[in-house]
Amino acid sequence: MFHCLSTHSRKQQLIVSGTPRPQNTDSMGSIAFPSLPYRPPGQVLPTTQWGHVFRSQGETIELKQIPVGKPGPDEVLVQIEYSGVCHTDLHAWKGDWPVAPKSNLVGGHEGVGLVAAIGSQVRDLRIGDTVGIQWVNRTCGICEFCAAGNQPLCPQLQLSGYTVDGTFQQYTICKADNAIRIPPGIALEEAAPVLCAGITVYKALKESNVQPGQIIAIVGAGGGLGSLACQYAKACGHKVLAISSGAAKRAMCLYDLGADYFVDYKSSNMTEEVKQVTGGGPHAAMIVSSVEEPFHQAAKYIRPGGTIVVVGLPPGGMTTDFFSLVTQKISVKGSYVGNRTETEEALAIIVRSGFRVQFNVVDFAELPKTYELMETGQMKGRTVLKIGKDASGYPDRRSQFFGDTSPVRYNNEAKGYVSGALGQAIDKAGRDFRSDTVTVPTEPVMQAIINASTFGDDIYDEGGDPAVNAFQDKIKALTGKEAALFVLSGTQGNQICLRTHLHQPPHTILLDYRAHVQTWETGAIPLLSQATVTGVEPKNGVHLTLDDIKDRIVEENNFHFPPTRIVSLENTLGGSILPLRDAREISNYVRNVRVPPGRPRIAMHLDGARLLEAVTAERVDIKEYLSYFDSASICLSKGCGAPMGSVIVGTKEFIDRTIWFRKMFGGATRQTGMMAAAASAALDHNLPLLPEVHARTRRVADYLRRIGYEFLMPVDTNMIVLDLKKMGIPGDAIVEYCKKQGLYTFPSGRLAFHHQISDDGISRLQKALMELMTDRRRF
Repeated sequence: MFHCLSTHSRKQQLIVSGTPRPQNTDSMGSIAFPSLPYRPPGQVLPTTQWGHVFRSQGETIELKQIPVGKPGPDEVLVQIEYSGVCHTDLHAWKGDWPVAPKSNLVGGHEGVGLVAAIGSQVRDLRIGDTVGIQWVNRTCGICEFCAAGNQPLCPQLQLSGYTVDGTFQQYTICKADNAIRIPPGIALEEAAPVLCAGITVYKALKESNVQPGQIIAIVGAGGGLGSLACQYAKACGHKVLAISSGAAKRAMCLYDLGADYFVDYKSSNMTEEVKQVTGGGPHAAMIVSSVEEPFHQAAKYIRPGGTIVVVGLPPGGMTTDFFSLVTQKISVKGSYVGNRTETEEALAIIVRSGFRVQFNVVDFAELPKTYELMETGQMKGRTVLKIGKDASGYPDRRSQFFGDTSPVRYNNEAKGYVSGALGQAIDKAGRDFRSDTVTVPTEPVMQAIINASTFGDDIYDEGGDPAVNAFQDKIKALTGKEAALFVLSGTQGNQICLRTHLHQPPHTILLDYRAHVQTWETGAIPLLSQATVTGVEPKNGVHLTLDDIKDRIVEENNFHFPPTRIVSLENTLGGSILPLRDAREISNYVRNVRVPPGRPRIAMHLDGARLLEAVTAERVDIKEYLSYFDSASICLSKGCGAPMGSVIVGTKEFIDRTIWFRKMFGGATRQTGMMAAAASAALDHNLPLLPEVHARTRRVADYLRRIGYEFLMPVDTNMIVLDLKKMGIPGDAIVEYCKKQGLYTFPSGRLAFHHQISDDGISRLQKALMELMTDRRRF
């Protein structure tokens, strides 16, 4: 971006106005914006929002309520959590450019947030994905520049905060192809400045054509852009000559930024000193300073055949010694912003290298003050506006879009009922990838337990416990089934359902040979139900289809074999979805298999331990999905994050009979109201977080795929299953490398994500698996 334009001296007025101004402000006058609740796909989004608007260059900036736009077919609507403030935004408002921006403009072009709505033609983004919006908002996509990856040169280029509304608002629109995918392992507030400052210096670094091990001079290394340039150059394997002035800048460049050499540009023999310390001059120079002299100096000390990349913009024109440029074959390039792929590379480098972007988060209403600091030269680092209601650090990375999920401080001073031990458990859960059952109660769940109003006995009391009944009614409404029954675990729920369907042996259950009811429930089927099992391997290697099922059903016409009485399916399995289409086809076929008169038809059972994950990811109606099953067991301690329990659903006649088997299997409970209340709260407060969990899982999977990992199963929901056998990686190695990073994993290669996985946990996981892959290739 144009970070170094000289500042005009005109004075502009900045005010906060609107219709009306919010009444709830803090002592500093910061506005507390209304919460915008989670809106599932297909529901209506808010129609108004807050945004900073200026009518034309140099005129008043107003913080006021404005309409929320609707994305076009190839666009996405993004709810902005944070937006960086760039000098380009200041200059666009002040009128320092010859081309005026559009009128009634919302500025800003360093915004990060979550996809809130998508156009009909968008295929590679989902609601809940974390994305960024930068300077390049929309391009034609077909011109010679777009085809070559030079989108910033597109003749139909539209610019965020300059020709189209930008990111100083709660919702903004961007073409989906230009939306930046934010990787896990970097906080949103830190990612925001990378969308402009970071990509500016990274693109300049690429334009320099400097190779790893070669020397690049960063002119203006002590400033904001220069410090980032030094860190990017070191992260990319280059040697860095930092050029700045003063003892403080020298210490910062050499010790904080890791520069290899330092030369003071005010030195009387500066060019000779540069040649001496670099052994003939740097191979390239990046000039981010906004004065003319460093350009002339660079032309004298650059190594023959080298490249000078100009980022800063000195006022006025420049003269130079073209004879030396020609005879020394010195290239001079101007560098602009990068494209989407390059921006995502710039973000990935920060995640991989671990260097930090210097920024300061301020309230959304403080844009005027930020501009004043810029004009007076008092700005330190990068300023980032906090626009979303909540902070971004996961599990604090929540937004208005995902409901009222404000970050909770778990300590003894904050809430009397939240213990320090629970806070430690939450920290541990943030690094635990063994399962999504490792989550611990959130504040709303703890409140539900403490405030439980019923303490009945679910067996002795006539009619059961009221809180349990209320929860079961809630599940009935959610699933569309006639009845529901709260049980202690998923295993108990599955085995109760299977036993209830079966009456007199011989009988068999047909299922996927990897199914949980067969492989992970301690051999309960033959013991409790006296049934044999027909295990089927799916031909597609992922999930069963009708083609797998129909030839394996045993009808009652051969006394040599026990007839099939149940077809048991599972969703998800290894995190992969059993699609609605296949469930429907299997069910329609099975329910029409002939049975002798007086015999019940073959039953359809669903182990829906992660059904909530599946229907959220596939975006299908849970009622329709369950209509193809006679019974289902839905786990509440997985995607929902309840402390315990599952719920089984079916017809009223079926559920009435399951109560007998629940008692027989040791499932009679006392004072279950507290657990039902906790499960209800978890359903309300944690279920809306699943789209973000899935998006984070996909981003980590993309990272692992890029560094060489292969997967056993598709990454559809919240699980990554590594194909350890194909890669030749022992399972114990996964555990060992992750343990060194303070992580908890299983040797199976399955990595389970959940709503309490932290950014730090993801960053540690990526580092551990990168080290493992690097060592494997080395040896």
